[in-house]
Amino acid sequence: MKRAILFFSILMCSASLLAQTAHDEQLIRNTVKTLQTGWNASSGETFASSFTDSHDFIVWNGYYFKGQDIKTNAMGHDQIFSTMYKGTQLYYTVDKIRFIKEDIALVHVFGAVVKITESRPKDPQVLISMVMEKKDGDWKISSFHNLDLEVFQNEGMLKGSPVPPSVMYASWYADVE
Repeated sequence: MKRAILFFSILMCSASLLAQTAHDEQLIRNTVKTLQTGWNASSGETFASSFTDSHDFIVWNGYYFKGQDIKTNAMGHDQIFSTMYKGTQLYYTVDKIRFIKEDIALVHVFGAVVKITESRPKDPQVLISMVMEKKDGDWKISSFHNLDLEVFQNEGMLKGSPVPPSVMYASWYADVE
């Protein structure tokens, strides 16, 4: 009888942890969706709302903004939405969520930005690594690193890839709407 109670207790704890993980994964996906929604609405405020009050932001070209606040992030994105990225739309695909601790996650996302008149591109353009923190039941980005995927811009790199890009970036290709 004691074994049955112990087994049932362990089973219930495991089920509770799995449910919590699934719930947190959905909240993290919602945070990534808010980034995409903000970009596609040209709203720096919505885009920046996914970040912690103080966060690091590394742009695809290497610009490194340390300890950026939400207001500055929003203003910077409003500026690029009205200039170099005016009339664009963003596509994101969450590739991987890895919980480092119950309130810290590493999230990998594939992305692409195209003109509003264009459809989702065949290949991803960037790979984003985010460190997210859970605060007050919400997942926010404390570090954002945007890496340009040069493999798709250079035929030699593409042919010499040690793993086919269709395998490395499989979730991008599976996430076709």
